[in-house]
Amino acid sequence: MRESFPRTKTVIVARLLVVVVIVLTALIGGSDVGRFAIVILGVIAAALTVVYLLWHASGGRPRLLMLVQCAVDVIFITLLAYFSGGLGSPFKLLYFLPVIVAAGWLGLGAGLAAAGGAVAGHIVLTLTGPSSWSYLMESGAVAEIATLFISLLLVALLEGHLARKAGESEDKLTVTRSELDTAELRIADILDGISSGLVLVDSEGTVAYLNRAGEAILGVPGEGARGRDYRLGFADVPAFCERIAAALDAGRPEVRAEFFVKRRGGGSTPVGLSTSILRSVEGEDRGVIAIFQDLTEARHMEERLRHDDRLSALGEFAAGVAHEIRNPLYAIKGSIDLLKETIEPRGDEVRLIELVSREADRLNTLLQDVLQYGRMESSDRESVRLDALVREVAEIARQHPAMVPTTDLVVEVTDEVEGMVNAEQIRRALLNLTINALEAIEGEGRVRLSVVPESGFAARGLAGGSGCGVALIVEDTGHGIPADGKDEVFQPFRTTKKGGTGLGLAIVDKTVQAHGGRIAVVSEPGKGSRFIMYLPG
Repeated sequence: MRESFPRTKTVIVARLLVVVVIVLTALIGGSDVGRFAIVILGVIAAALTVVYLLWHASGGRPRLLMLVQCAVDVIFITLLAYFSGGLGSPFKLLYFLPVIVAAGWLGLGAGLAAAGGAVAGHIVLTLTGPSSWSYLMESGAVAEIATLFISLLLVALLEGHLARKAGESEDKLTVTRSELDTAELRIADILDGISSGLVLVDSEGTVAYLNRAGEAILGVPGEGARGRDYRLGFADVPAFCERIAAALDAGRPEVRAEFFVKRRGGGSTPVGLSTSILRSVEGEDRGVIAIFQDLTEARHMEERLRHDDRLSALGEFAAGVAHEIRNPLYAIKGSIDLLKETIEPRGDEVRLIELVSREADRLNTLLQDVLQYGRMESSDRESVRLDALVREVAEIARQHPAMVPTTDLVVEVTDEVEGMVNAEQIRRALLNLTINALEAIEGEGRVRLSVVPESGFAARGLAGGSGCGVALIVEDTGHGIPADGKDEVFQPFRTTKKGGTGLGLAIVDKTVQAHGGRIAVVSEPGKGSRFIMYLPG
């Protein structure tokens, strides 16, 4: 059944209207006997219309329904012509209707069958009329029947051909529409999948498209902007409207522009924008395409790069200074130790010598940290059993003075885990974090060391990322880190620990970065901290 033709219900209702017109025509100008018979036929046709509608509503086979209607129509037209003048009835022209419907709806075969039925009905009218046989022998009657048959045949052929062409066109249109819908969906998916915002404004200033990233960056729902004037849709982002207006009114695209989008909760987001003029093949301006990005992460990256450059320069400078200080410091330390052995200090002399020796040792430790920070490298990587390395660090930490009986040091390693690292550098970094965790605990507490392969990140709630194949975790139940201090814990020479150099966590951070990984910290004051070293697997 082809959707290009009227629906079955429409054909049924149209047939009822034709019956009404025929009955009214008969009432106006037919004989009394013919008028009565035609009214009866009209009532029967109306009753059959109800039957057809019930058949259609029940979900019966529509093709069979149409076949039955066309066959009944041929019979009704024959009876109608019989009671309205026989061969002279004007209603004989109605034979063309079932032929057209059958050929157009059901195909050429059904149309030819309806034409044959119409010719048969005409022959019945000829034979049932007065002097039928003598009339049939007249040359004019045969010619009339032949003419009717040829006319109906031509109508069936023409309508069937047109129906077939229309069906083919409808099929092609359906395929084209399906392909177009698929293409539109793919384009929409692609545009919604990109991280940059995209807005299309037509030449009238109406927002034709806004992708999902654009909604998030501008803080504007797509439903509230699409189909509206851009000045209304983006009323909360006046800087964006100004650049759209410049491109629309002056036809002047912008290669790069920056503005800020104010957030309702406070603060603002830097946005980079580029606009292009959308032109037709004939060169006529059709609108503006705006592509924009949230620059927050880029700004953070730039700041981090500048910060790293400053730290690198500082590290090189500090390493140079430390190297120059180290030799005199060795001389001072050696002289004090020799002086202590060759003379017999008394009273305050003992305290002063010990003070100089102790401070020389502390200064030497600081210089070692500075030198290590300044020449941090990630060379000599090899496949290392990280689970064994963690157990080794735990044994060393248990001998440290910060390890007290009220502190529990736990190692959580279930499988063998390997990583491509510099074993000595990672050992020092992990030991540094472990000692810091022990020192952060006051009274009873626990420190836990863990090794988590990438396959276990999801279960532990770890973010991971590119190049992160394994995580080394140090957790403690200590005093935690203040919220305003978490961003500075890896800054060099920043420390809250008495006697600390402020380089321990900075060296850990630089070590992890040198391995192509990253370090994260989660902490809550009063509840402890968790340091996570993400390293290549």
